[in-house]
Amino acid sequence: MRIRTAIALTGTTALLAVVPAASATTPGSNGRLVFSEETAAGFQLFTMRADGSDVRQITSIDGDAVAPDWSPDGRRIVFELADADHAGIAIIRSDGSGLRDLTPTGLQSQPAFTPDGRSIVYERFVPSTGDDSIWIMRRDGSGQRRLTRDPFAGEGGDTDPNVSPDGTTVSFVRVKESDVLQALYSVHIDGTNLQKLTPYALDVGIKHDWAPDGSRIAIITHADLAPAGTSANVATIRPDGTGLRKLTHYRGGEINAFTGSYSPDGRWIAYRLDNHGKYSLSKIRTYGVLAQPIRRFVEAPRYIDWGTNPN
Repeated sequence: MRIRTAIALTGTTALLAVVPAASATTPGSNGRLVFSEETAAGFQLFTMRADGSDVRQITSIDGDAVAPDWSPDGRRIVFELADADHAGIAIIRSDGSGLRDLTPTGLQSQPAFTPDGRSIVYERFVPSTGDDSIWIMRRDGSGQRRLTRDPFAGEGGDTDPNVSPDGTTVSFVRVKESDVLQALYSVHIDGTNLQKLTPYALDVGIKHDWAPDGSRIAIITHADLAPAGTSANVATIRPDGTGLRKLTHYRGGEINAFTGSYSPDGRWIAYRLDNHGKYSLSKIRTYGVLAQPIRRFVEAPRYIDWGTNPN
């Protein structure tokens, strides 16, 4: 589900998506999961072990900390830091120390590391033009370069960029009509060869993830529960958009599954299960069996990303 935060900027209120970001899960042994949960002080980042134990709050910012993505080595997290003045791309260590805002001005969101950890792809919104497109920059915030150009300026936009494990392709969600028509696209890392992978009517959710071996992409189908009585489900496709495979099969709109992240060992997909107002962070085998809860929550865990074990 897409969440929007109002950002006050020079007297104008702009709407910037602060939805789950993701990148290709780095192959390796399974480490901790990171997610965002709403608190009395806004959305904050938490990590926990893969069995649901040892939950730690790692941010306590004045604003919202959302859309986290683990670095390939599992030692740092890039995320969106949204406050009353701007939405920026920030990096912290896995224990929450060493916070650094890479984009102290403007409106940026949805960051994700490239597989080599040297660059970050992200969404950039320009209120004066309505342009909402995908960009890339170096890990220190320099060398910002455009990858896509939003064809629906002021109406939709490009969001949720992810980089394939081989570093050649950036997948992203293109929104034609918010909460209704959303499709998965891909583009080469140099900004060429734009391709649409899914139809807009599939209403792909703004959270997807590449398998560690690059063979498939995990997506959310019918993420906005439209038409009425439709449930969101976890599914996967091939990188060319073929071979749609639903892993969950909920119907009726009361139970919904929202894709989070592949596990680094490639055996599981973590997701959020919303069951009649009760929430859990759950996992399912990549071929669609053995679904099981990892931990139950009072508030919905969002922006789920599974990191590698740094040890």
